[in-house]
Amino acid sequence: MFSSLLALLAVTSIALASPLAPRTGAWCEGLGITYDTSYNFTLAALNTTLANANSTGAPLVPGQNGATDGAEYEVLSTWATYPYLDFPTMSLVDGVLTPNSANGVPSYDMQAIEGQPLQFFTTSESSSGPSAQIYCAIVDTDPDFQGLPLLAVNGEADNFALCMSGDESYAQNNVVWRPTADNNGMYLYETCYNVTLQLVGGSS
Repeated sequence: MFSSLLALLAVTSIALASPLAPRTGAWCEGLGITYDTSYNFTLAALNTTLANANSTGAPLVPGQNGATDGAEYEVLSTWATYPYLDFPTMSLVDGVLTPNSANGVPSYDMQAIEGQPLQFFTTSESSSGPSAQIYCAIVDTDPDFQGLPLLAVNGEADNFALCMSGDESYAQNNVVWRPTADNNGMYLYETCYNVTLQLVGGSS
């Protein structure tokens, strides 16, 4: 009983110390202490296959993923393989994760598809888009290590990987949800390694 009370107090103190108010929407159900709205943060990919990995992962930015008339498509890429700040920060609003364009053009998230990179699109042709309420930030509740919040999609925070889009010198290292060898050439499966996605900074 006493140990349960101590654990509850530890979790509560972490929640109160967070600059963002804990919240549970349908997209955060079953994930513990969470929030689903934050502005102007960045993302980092922490390599979970390394025993001595840094506490903060590799910086991520929205990288190029093609274009059509009036719209551009993005994926989350490492800064090391796509060193451009077209989208300096990200925002999470009611479970919708979007890149913040440097020139103010609105972006929208797309449904996460198993075996594919997380995708976004940017367009000025419409004031709204088919945004997907599928993301949530999980507050670290371990009293011995108060790490950065982790991003979850479709209720999962531990099935992300970084995978190279090809073997060319300009290939991007992109975030993929539940990677698979059968991916229609979108990435090289043998290059994939598991990561968690950290939220760095942000404000309510």
